[in-house]
Amino acid sequence: MKWTEDLSVGVELIDTEHKSLINAVNELFDACSKGMGRKKIAETLEFMRNYINTHFSDEEKLQRECGYPDYQNHRTYHANFVEKVNEYSKRLSDEGPNIALVADFNNFVTDWLINHISREDKKIGLYIMQKNSNV
Repeated sequence: MKWTEDLSVGVELIDTEHKSLINAVNELFDACSKGMGRKKIAETLEFMRNYINTHFSDEEKLQRECGYPDYQNHRTYHANFVEKVNEYSKRLSDEGPNIALVADFNNFVTDWLINHISREDKKIGLYIMQKNSNV
């Protein structure tokens, strides 16, 4: 994955955090291309669990502070993502690091990142910019 400006939400903290997530996903992709994805998946899932605690907290705090009207729905998207990451962690624990798990996780996180950032997170940035321009 490559960070492009069309993924920018327009909020520096959120964009910086999204970039770090894309970097972690790219490290997993790179490991996969070298036949080492199974070794990297546990580290990536650990990063993901830590990341989502920080990032979702930051993003939701920002939404509350600016009075974002779709806050509850956005929290639901986050909760669903946390649940999926936990499912992948459980699969890793139950099955061990296997190619199917790595491939499934890669597909899930790539799809979620592109769709969530470009659809949902951009709405937050737009709302904040509109609200700030009216002040």
